[in-house]
Amino acid sequence: MTSLRAHVDGEPLTHLDELLWIGHVARTGAERCPTRDAIIFADRGIRLSYRGLDRQSDAFAALAKVRGLQTGDRVAYLGKNSDLFFPVLFGAIRAQIVLVPINWRLAAPEVAYQLADSGARLLIYDRELAATAEAAKAALGSPPEMLVTEDGEDSLRSLLSQAAVPAPLPQAPAQVVLQLYTSGTTGHPKGVLISHHALSVARHCELISPGFALLTPGSISLSGMPNFHVGGMSWVLMGLVRFGTVVLTANPAPGNMLSLIGQYNIDNTFVVPTVIRAMVDEIKSRNLPAPAIKGMFYGAMAMSEGLLREAMDLFGCAFGQFFGMTEITGAATFLRPEEHDLNRPHLLKSVGKPYPGMSLEIRGPDRQVLAANEHGEVWIRSPTCMLEYYRLPKATQAAIVDGWYATGDGGYLDPEGYLYLTDRIKDMIVSGGENVYPAEVEEMLRSHPAVLDAACVGVAHALWGECVVAIVETRAGVTVTAETLKEFSRTRIAGYKCPKELHFIDALPRTASGKVKRAELRARFQ
Repeated sequence: MTSLRAHVDGEPLTHLDELLWIGHVARTGAERCPTRDAIIFADRGIRLSYRGLDRQSDAFAALAKVRGLQTGDRVAYLGKNSDLFFPVLFGAIRAQIVLVPINWRLAAPEVAYQLADSGARLLIYDRELAATAEAAKAALGSPPEMLVTEDGEDSLRSLLSQAAVPAPLPQAPAQVVLQLYTSGTTGHPKGVLISHHALSVARHCELISPGFALLTPGSISLSGMPNFHVGGMSWVLMGLVRFGTVVLTANPAPGNMLSLIGQYNIDNTFVVPTVIRAMVDEIKSRNLPAPAIKGMFYGAMAMSEGLLREAMDLFGCAFGQFFGMTEITGAATFLRPEEHDLNRPHLLKSVGKPYPGMSLEIRGPDRQVLAANEHGEVWIRSPTCMLEYYRLPKATQAAIVDGWYATGDGGYLDPEGYLYLTDRIKDMIVSGGENVYPAEVEEMLRSHPAVLDAACVGVAHALWGECVVAIVETRAGVTVTAETLKEFSRTRIAGYKCPKELHFIDALPRTASGKVKRAELRARFQ
């Protein structure tokens, strides 16, 4: 790492000749460990072995052929976490069609938009989401065929149980396998095209990255993150690439997560900080013993240093943090367990260093590379980068320049090469000519014992241009006044950073990946 410019390279990307293609995982698992549980769907007590996963993947490839789906056609999946999702993913890759996972929390018009934009020819949906699926279908001029996931002879589960001849394994690295829609915090969701190569190399980067020794062929992982999100999907694939067992749940409530950790002797899990906060509170409020677990990985949003210290002390296990995005097919940086070092507290605010084969730069408004510790936009060069935004050439050209992806995230690199995030570039608040990064103010507010979470936005101000407005979610059963928090702020950060207005809310609005919907808050409290 040079002190002259904010650029850092990850470790070399090695052993690509040993790359396990994602489309081959189920078949290889069936050959190496056929009877081992690949996926346990805890909500229904369903166990799917590697042999079963391979057979069901073939069955879905056959189903796609029977339905007349051709190479490159889209099949959309609107459903909660289930074992069914992964035979569909692997089967779609074998059939050379593209899977479009859809956020099941979306309203019908939002689902209709993604179906229309992708041109999906088949929509797989959960029965409990039938009203949304039918309303979305009714809004389309050329609606897709419909297939319910559960219950009945014509359901997906029933069809996957039918015998099928082994499908050919995919061989084309450039084959588009996923069309994932961005969360929409910056506008209309965009379809991100992910190649078979990018999806496979992303998991290979994790496989060879130091710090993942906890994930072994015999390990058992727990996933409560949504499968439609790149983070949740990637976590399951990380377990399957290692031929471990992944326990799936559609219920990430703290009581359920803690129960499953004990019931299935979970080794590792991946959650967002809000779930960690809820689990910590559940253990303490009910005076429960902390479950035995080897590793707890987190990402998708910032975690306060106070919560991290509390969780590390309570669970006594290894912690690892991911930072990534859909466009990079998952994580781009990793703060390793050994870097969660209480003797180096500054690292607890970092999101780590780049994965093997990836590079980071911090650039200014004119795309010049800035010096270490200078704030700018995070740019990433990675072999796991998306192919393009679907049918949006201008957006693609603006996002990918000479092989570098402009993330839109603000941050800086320290002289050691650790990345520290500030905020989305567009979310930076300029008050009286001074830059205010919401993440810094939010971190300060979260350190107050009454505050569960907080979000800050900039609102127009006649004198200062913008002022800082904080929206606070308090802990259950705890009250605090706005004036108390303002006084608390004045003793901890510069005056121009302190919230000029402070509002309380029952729950901050979030996307499915846990990101706060700042645009919604800005519109509400301006």
